[in-house]
Amino acid sequence: MRYYISPLLPLLSFSLLAFNQLQAEEATPDLLDSILIEDTLDINPNASAAQSLNLIRPTSADGGHFLTQINGISMSRFGGRGLEPIIRGQSQTRLNILLDGAYIHGGCPNRMDPPASWAALETYENVTVLKGVQSLVYGGGGSGGTVLFERDTRDLAQETGLHGRTSLLASDNAIEHDVLADVVAAGERGYVRGIGEIKKAQNYQDGDGREVRAAYDHQQIGLIAGIMPNEDRLFEFSIEHNRFTDALYPGAGMDSPQENGNIFRLRYLDKPASSRINDIKAELYLSDVDHLMDNFSLRPNTGMKLATPTTSRTKGGRLVLQSILGKTQLEYGVDVQNNERNATLENRGLNKTISIMWPDISLNQTGLFAQATRTLPGKQRIKYGLRVDRVNTSHNRANLAASLTNRTANQAYQFYYGTTAKNQHETNVGGLLRYEKDLGRGISLFSGISRSVRTADATERGMNKWVASAANRWVGNPAIKPEKHHQLDIGLGKKTKQMDISAVAYIDKVNDYILRDTARAQAGILQADGADIYRNVDVTLKGLELEGKFKLSTQLNLVGSLAYVHASNTTDDRPVAQTPPLNGKLQLDFSASEKWGIGTRLNFAARQNRIDTLSKQEVGTTPGHGTLDFYANYDINNTFSLRMGVDNVLDKTYAKHASRANLLDPVAIKVNEPGRTVWAKLTAEF
Repeated sequence: MRYYISPLLPLLSFSLLAFNQLQAEEATPDLLDSILIEDTLDINPNASAAQSLNLIRPTSADGGHFLTQINGISMSRFGGRGLEPIIRGQSQTRLNILLDGAYIHGGCPNRMDPPASWAALETYENVTVLKGVQSLVYGGGGSGGTVLFERDTRDLAQETGLHGRTSLLASDNAIEHDVLADVVAAGERGYVRGIGEIKKAQNYQDGDGREVRAAYDHQQIGLIAGIMPNEDRLFEFSIEHNRFTDALYPGAGMDSPQENGNIFRLRYLDKPASSRINDIKAELYLSDVDHLMDNFSLRPNTGMKLATPTTSRTKGGRLVLQSILGKTQLEYGVDVQNNERNATLENRGLNKTISIMWPDISLNQTGLFAQATRTLPGKQRIKYGLRVDRVNTSHNRANLAASLTNRTANQAYQFYYGTTAKNQHETNVGGLLRYEKDLGRGISLFSGISRSVRTADATERGMNKWVASAANRWVGNPAIKPEKHHQLDIGLGKKTKQMDISAVAYIDKVNDYILRDTARAQAGILQADGADIYRNVDVTLKGLELEGKFKLSTQLNLVGSLAYVHASNTTDDRPVAQTPPLNGKLQLDFSASEKWGIGTRLNFAARQNRIDTLSKQEVGTTPGHGTLDFYANYDINNTFSLRMGVDNVLDKTYAKHASRANLLDPVAIKVNEPGRTVWAKLTAEF
């Protein structure tokens, strides 16, 4: 099930009536040509969440921030960059996040640069969000969900000649300026697209006027070239380079003076003249990240000069075939992914290595998958599939000693777990079964069950931060088991001309959940010195998401959403750290014509006092909060459009519960969100 939301006015909310009349091909490509929210039925249990994206905040720092506008998606803030999305209480590698078909794994062990932070939003046409496990095509794991940032240059190239857009954004808090140029030169059999963006973000002020370290500079340049021998066949190559400099982080002991990321992609699409295969999609990609963080380049140095240079290289691809067999649509194929990570902690004053944090960890995954969707009589549909992943891992420098401490990664693993790193192999089996039914009178029902298996990432299985203070050590577990998620969700919705309401409930029973914990001599942990370690536990996640949109008049519309997730470590009888509280939105939109519109939105979250007091990842309880946004738009003429607004109008001081500790401002404790922010954006299309 797909919902297409056309952002003709992507930064402002319009009435549902005008919104529903727009067609995707009529949309101006100002940020995202369409946003797709996939969640089960042809009636969308998250339709109002999609509608809330009618306002796409231009002050969104990156893809992680952007996604929080969808119901059921929260965020963990690290700084101005490095905003980690949380879907149904799950984050990091429990989410599959693809950037135009490519996986990118960040270069920072402390996740200054999670995958969504590499998604320069203005350069993508579509975003697809699948909550939970709804497809087996996009890789193993993905228990929390899958997010697809997608470009569709072939669609833009349907208009031949030279065309494109430029935009300028400015705000008085955080983003100083964001300049974009996106140009397509298209002919009948091919196209070339050039993308360039320059963004400068300053430190922002929270609601109390305290400065939060969040500045960074970002430059992006990209080139996409496509050849279309006929209307069904496409060969496309793309390359993009992202450069981040002078990125400040209040929630860390280091900043990032420099980070470079390159992504190369090769894509082949075809609809062969065959009775057996209807569609072919083949993709190859390479993403390469070089990351540097230190404690002296961008802040006063108060002790040893520490630096951590890192690299992360991910290469892979997928082949997806589609066949139609009667009333059954079959998707099947293979995907591969290899990620290699290296990181060292260095004393730059002595030019010595303190520890080899990622000892050349290599993860190789090969997956085979097949899923079928069959239409049944009585307006019913069933979807079922199976996926098998083979995982091979290695720690190629685990026996290499650091020059300053003379310690190896294997010695650290032995000290805490009584084991050393060995080449390991896993065979992980997942599957899904979904049923959808139109009950009539605008009422629809769905239910689904799934099993997904997530292998441990490089940090969980191989981190080796060995320092003198045991409480500051951070050691991965090379013997950690993969997570097994068993999910059930059910949804009910009703849609009429005047309203669209829905409810979705889910439960996820997880065996061998990979928990970042504190060493207290638990089962399997040999020490009780307070170091950060990893262990397997059983966890239960359950939640509820409610949506409603109401057409109050031809010009006035009301949208509301509410989400709650409850996460319990059933092995230890304690909560799971960093679980978002009850939260939601209430939005009122008015549009007098297609030329202008105004709106307001209330964002709120309840107090979160259900925390894991034994986890160093938890930063205490979090008070509830409510913030108010105003926004407006005006289309000046066929070329220029203006968007403007005020976020956090009442200048409230607040922090998201899952945000990091603010190490440089102990008064704030957490990394607070920006205070009142006034913004404006001018877009020109040609």
